[in-house]
Amino acid sequence: MTRSVPSEPDATTREHLLDVLGEFIARGNAAPLLLPPIAPGEDAFPDPWAATRSGVALLLRRLAWHANLDREIEVEDRRDGASLTERKPATRVELVEVRRKVAAFALGFIGEDDIVGTLAHEVGVAFAVLHPPSGEEPYRTAQAEVLKVDPDVDLERGSIATVYLGLGVLAANAARQQHSVLEGQGFNPLLVAKVGVQIESGHAPVASLAYLVAVQAAVRGEKQPPPGLVPAQRREVAAWLETLDGNKLRERLGIAADAMIGVRTPAIAFADAKLEPDATAAKTAFRWTTTRGGVGFVAGTVLGLGISLVVSHGMMPWLAIGGAGSGHVIGRRMRVPRCSACATILAEGAPTCRKCGAVMRGDIAHLSERLDAEERLREPDDDARDS
Repeated sequence: MTRSVPSEPDATTREHLLDVLGEFIARGNAAPLLLPPIAPGEDAFPDPWAATRSGVALLLRRLAWHANLDREIEVEDRRDGASLTERKPATRVELVEVRRKVAAFALGFIGEDDIVGTLAHEVGVAFAVLHPPSGEEPYRTAQAEVLKVDPDVDLERGSIATVYLGLGVLAANAARQQHSVLEGQGFNPLLVAKVGVQIESGHAPVASLAYLVAVQAAVRGEKQPPPGLVPAQRREVAAWLETLDGNKLRERLGIAADAMIGVRTPAIAFADAKLEPDATAAKTAFRWTTTRGGVGFVAGTVLGLGISLVVSHGMMPWLAIGGAGSGHVIGRRMRVPRCSACATILAEGAPTCRKCGAVMRGDIAHLSERLDAEERLREPDDDARDS
């Protein structure tokens, strides 16, 4: 029976993905691809974790160890807070450059999303930088002491490299993430219920990574998706496995028919692993006064609709409108302070933000007043000007 082929990625993209994967195999060997892919969990990540710069550096070090990337890890802290437009701010870490002994990354934000998968993509980019498509060896001249990232070349190749390095399951999971945001935890003052938020991480579509994870499973002789995939990605990989021929793929990728399946070395916590607290950032913020007008509007509408179902269906529009208006008016009277840096709800008069650690330097009525308020703080006081 002929099984249908999933529609994405299309045939042209699949050939491109196999070309890049085959190139990595030809430059090195097939051994990394034939190892079982890394699954999320303590078995593969036994080191301590904290949402700090040192925690990110330690996690990158572990991923580099899994990928056999022989570089020390440096992480520059460039955090400037989350975007106020994001309901679920995503982790932001990017490879900056690769030196002879160091891979340097920039940390922009630590979120509550799939951090390990996001970092896996950047470790893949480091590998891609060290293995350019030209086939030339890096550091071939004195001027090549530092290898910069070429976004047009290295990013997509880096995400593809995650599969070759055994990080494909982690990368595929992070490529498309489903999260829920509750009122009071997100960034939208009008949010009242659990809302689904999708985050995309990495530099290749999730469909491409799911296909490559299935390719890896097929050449390893597996009939089922590897452990650790989230349900949606697992279904995509399973669909591809029903159509893929492992023997043909080995031939296509230049893998010997008798190449042996490998066994991974167990991960043991680094003996010198150490987490250090972040230096206290002198971040300034203000208590930004918002209201429950939006919440009241929705709650009033729901209440009006509920009453109309009991009293009279014919009055539904009027009761819904009346309830919405009344709820909005009542909600507008309920003041809710938020941090102007990250929009987290604060306790009344809170001196600092529990989320981002910013120090509250006063109150503002509208978020648009933040820049003017910061400017006033930077101005010398009257006594200083008079002296």
